[in-house]
Amino acid sequence: MNVRLILHRSLLAALCAVALSSCDMMTEDLDDCPTGLYVTFVYDYNIQRADMFKDHVGGLTLYVYDESDRMVASKTLAGSQLSHYGSYIHFTEQELAPDHSYRLMAVAFQSDVLSTTGAKYRLSGNNIGDQRNQFFVTLDHSTTRLQANHYYVSNAAPLDTLWHTLTTVVSPAEAQPLEVNPASLTPAKCEYSWQRDGTITSNGQETVSLVCGEPTYATVALIRDTKHLNITLRSIDNEKAEDNMVEDKDYTVEIIDNNSQLDCRNDLSNPADTLSYTPYQQWTTSFIGTDQVATESAAHYDLMFNRLVYKNASVTDDQYAILDEADIAKARNAVLLIRKQDKGEIIFGMNLPYILSSGRTYQERYYHYQEYLDREYDYRLQFILKGGRVEDIELYLGTEVHIIPWAIRRQNETLE
Repeated sequence: MNVRLILHRSLLAALCAVALSSCDMMTEDLDDCPTGLYVTFVYDYNIQRADMFKDHVGGLTLYVYDESDRMVASKTLAGSQLSHYGSYIHFTEQELAPDHSYRLMAVAFQSDVLSTTGAKYRLSGNNIGDQRNQFFVTLDHSTTRLQANHYYVSNAAPLDTLWHTLTTVVSPAEAQPLEVNPASLTPAKCEYSWQRDGTITSNGQETVSLVCGEPTYATVALIRDTKHLNITLRSIDNEKAEDNMVEDKDYTVEIIDNNSQLDCRNDLSNPADTLSYTPYQQWTTSFIGTDQVATESAAHYDLMFNRLVYKNASVTDDQYAILDEADIAKARNAVLLIRKQDKGEIIFGMNLPYILSSGRTYQERYYHYQEYLDREYDYRLQFILKGGRVEDIELYLGTEVHIIPWAIRRQNETLE
C-alpha cells in the first residue's frame, strides 16, 4: 500500500470514529482507496463440487435489504460481465450507507427467455422499498384447472435455469487486490453441511456489515433449482419381435408436484397449487436387426421441472408403487407417472425424489437426501418393459449406471 493510501485510511478512520463528519462530506481524492461493498458469486453447490458460475449463469440480479428487511438497492450482471472468473458487483458508499448491516439475495438465470414461448419464472416483490418477505419466484402455469388445484405447465419450450441464494460469506480485505476496479476478485470459500434434521449449516452469515472508508468483500453462493430428466422406455426379451417395438406416442410421461412458487429463502411457498410437468420433447429411435440381432425401438422423453424437495424422506412408504389416482392424491412428494396412451392405464408410478436419490454412489450417500437432489441437476432414467409392464429401472448419472429392481406392488397403506 502506498503512503498516500495509508494517510487516507488513517484520516478516514479518525473521522468516522469521532463522528465529526459523514463519509458523504469527505472531499479527499479516494480514487486509489477501495471502499463500499464488493460482491462476487459462486455456483459450486453441485455434484462436481466445482465453481461453474461463469460457464452456466447468463444473467444475475443482486438485491440488497437493510436492517428492516426493506430492499434498498439492486444491480444486474449479464453478458460479457459474466465471461470471466471472479466477476463482481460493486456498491459505493453513496449507494449503500456505511456503518449499517445489509442482507444480500441473488437470483440468476441461464438466459433471457421472457420473449420466447413456454413457461417462465416470474419475479414479484423485487422493487426498491419492497419487504424481503414479499419476494417470490413463481413458475408460469395454466389458469385452467385440470382437476382441483391442479394446473398444467406449458411444455412449448425447456424451462430457463433458475438459481437462488444459498448463503453469503464475507472474506477478509487482505485477500483482495488493493486497487480500485480490479478485473476480478477472489470468491470466498463456501462450506456447506446438511444436518440429520434436514437443515443446512455453512460458514455463511445472515448479514454483511459495512464500515465507513473500508472495503467489504462478500461472496453469494448459489443453488440451482431447475432440474432436467431424460426418460427412455425400452422393451426387450419378448418372444415376438413386434413386442420389442416401442414408440413415444404409445405412452405419456408426467411429473406431478406442488412446487409452483419459491420464496426469498428458496423454500416452497405455495403448496396448494399442484403442477403437471410433461415432456418438452419426445421422440422414437429404432434399430433394424438381423437374424442374430433383434430389431427394437425405444421411446425418449425430455422434461424440466422446478426445485425438487424431498418431504419426509424417512417414510418407508416412499418405496411403494403408485398405480391409481387415489395413490397420487395421497402422495407427499413429487410423483413420476408413465401411462399407456390408449387407455390411460398407469404402468409405472413412484415417488420421484426416492427414485433419483437411489442413484447416489457410495461417496454420495454421505450427502443428505435433499443435499444430493439440490447438487445434482441432470438425470436419466431408462425403463425396461416386458409384456407392457416395467421390469427394471436403470438410473444414469454421468458415467454411472445404477440398476433399480422394480416390482409392481399395490399401495395398501395411507400416507399420513
